[in-house]
Amino acid sequence: MNYIPDIDLINKVKKESNSDALKELENRHTGIFNQMVKKYYKHLIDFGANPDDIINDKLFVIYKSALNFNPDKNVKFSTWLGNQARYYCLNCINKQSNTISMDNINMQNVIENNQIKYEKDISINKENSDLIFSILDRIKDDRISKIFKLRYFNNKKLTSWNKISKKLKISTQTAINLHNKGKLLLKNKLTSLNNNDII
Repeated sequence: MNYIPDIDLINKVKKESNSDALKELENRHTGIFNQMVKKYYKHLIDFGANPDDIINDKLFVIYKSALNFNPDKNVKFSTWLGNQARYYCLNCINKQSNTISMDNINMQNVIENNQIKYEKDISINKENSDLIFSILDRIKDDRISKIFKLRYFNNKKLTSWNKISKKLKISTQTAINLHNKGKLLLKNKLTSLNNNDII
């Protein structure tokens, strides 16, 4: 059998609902899907989701990824699928858990191997930053999420409140107040599993 490019397989799935094309996409990209599930495996278990259920949904996620794939975005299907698998894991975590463990999130800086500390020795980790922002991004005031990104993920050092306020065109005090509001929400959500507060 001659090699068929991903985009041709995707078009067959989109236009013909071709099961053989879908199966070939699955064969090619199962590793990427499994790698993403493995990345979130511990969180899925800690937050009450079953990783095996997600693994069993692999073909569904690949199918949905093929249907939603847009070649005009200049991104490989493997990259697209990896992102879709990541969102699927995060959605499963959000559905299963009303609180997230501060201990398990272990926030470290998202910028490469930076060791910037967030507040009192709470560090922000690249793998887990998605979990943090899945909480912050649900706040109606999107300035809060922007403030956290600017404050902790914009440079190798903490961005000053003055720079943040200028960037968002708000007062320094407003920036600090919005940050504290977001921090309070995170503290409420990031409840320790050791206290059995997870639902």
